[in-house]
Amino acid sequence: MSKSKVLKSVIKVIPEKCVNCHRCIANCPVKFCNDGSGDAVTIDDDLCIGCGSCLDACKHGARLAIDDSKEFLDWVDNKNPRKKPFIAIVAPAIAANFENSYLKINSFLQSLGVEACFDVSFGAELTIKSYIEYIKKEKPKCVISQPCPALVSFIEIYRPELIPYLAPVHSPMLHTILMINKYYPEYVNHRIVAISPCLAKRREFDDYSPDTLNVTFYSIEKYLEEKHIPLSSFPDTNYKNLSAERGVLFSMPGGLMRTAEREFPGITPKTRKIEGLHSVYPYLRDLPEYLKENKQKFPLIDCLSCEQGCNAGPGTCNSQTFRDTLDSRNETRSEEHIAKNSPKKIKQVVNKYWEGGMYTRTYQNRSYLYTDYIKIPSKYEIEEIYKKMEKRSEKDIMDCAACGYNTCEEMAIAIYNNHNRPENCHHFLALKMVELSNKHKLEISDAIQTV
Repeated sequence: MSKSKVLKSVIKVIPEKCVNCHRCIANCPVKFCNDGSGDAVTIDDDLCIGCGSCLDACKHGARLAIDDSKEFLDWVDNKNPRKKPFIAIVAPAIAANFENSYLKINSFLQSLGVEACFDVSFGAELTIKSYIEYIKKEKPKCVISQPCPALVSFIEIYRPELIPYLAPVHSPMLHTILMINKYYPEYVNHRIVAISPCLAKRREFDDYSPDTLNVTFYSIEKYLEEKHIPLSSFPDTNYKNLSAERGVLFSMPGGLMRTAEREFPGITPKTRKIEGLHSVYPYLRDLPEYLKENKQKFPLIDCLSCEQGCNAGPGTCNSQTFRDTLDSRNETRSEEHIAKNSPKKIKQVVNKYWEGGMYTRTYQNRSYLYTDYIKIPSKYEIEEIYKKMEKRSEKDIMDCAACGYNTCEEMAIAIYNNHNRPENCHHFLALKMVELSNKHKLEISDAIQTV
């Protein structure tokens, strides 16, 4: 069945560099967005959630991150007519990525022609206000945090039954954009470039702020290196908007929870903090059944796809940086901001820029992207596929995961949907190697006997 593309690409595959090793599939939390049926493993963008886990997994340079840096730099270099000037919104993870130089990024961006820079950390403060107001007013059974667009895509495509539990308000970046639109009218005709640690934000902007560009920290760092521009040559420049308090912690695991605790004392013990590929996706897969049984003990779920939070997202250069190093950079910034802003002061400022209904968000049930194109074979059909994989008995169902899938059954489902082939099964290959070896031995034996 042919289909039209719905979701924007966030990962590019370079086929000639792919060795079909299936590390990308092994690390992917949703598996079937990868197509291993050919010589290179390709991506179905409409099934990909944009988590970027395959980027670190690939050791052959066959997968690259996609952001909007080319379009932004074309504007900078005057290759395209400047129909609109730019302003920038900068994610809280900037402090963990550029440590003591993060305010110099503002000066650098302004040197490129960006007219003003806004701190998304303040958007995080607005987000917490939206969460707390919703929880107090509606008293929901469960609220799943939604600053992470990869998790939002996972729920919309693979667990739509959780959509009613997603916080019905925007992320800190969208809070920031909406705040600018209303309270900074001098920038109403400006385009926005988001300086971001995340690839999946590209899709969030596509849905709610399509004129916004997503430019990753990695692209900024790469540009500085290629142009031989020392960041140290720029002065520190403060953000245009007012400063945040604990909102600067939003990019690290538990940052949302800690900011919420200030406004809603006692919420921490009622919050499930969970992050990382191997924890959060199994948790969300099992959560619907748990909620159905009315057992939910954590009304707030503070969840992130990346194990080290946004600080080491797929759009950063921090995937190999020790977590304590990253967290300490956020903590240092937080201490500085807390010293400047009392809870009473930050509350007054947030209230000035927040109003009910202004930051609400809805979600789309996109499960058709999965259910319309990935079919689950019957038990008989799986048995027939097993035969093609040379699996003739129970002992052949090894669930070795060498193919990249967790189970032989998952691999069979991929083959059924033309997303893989029997030749990529370890058991199949092992048998073929034995057959070739035996054939070779027989040929040698026949050759000896004819001498």
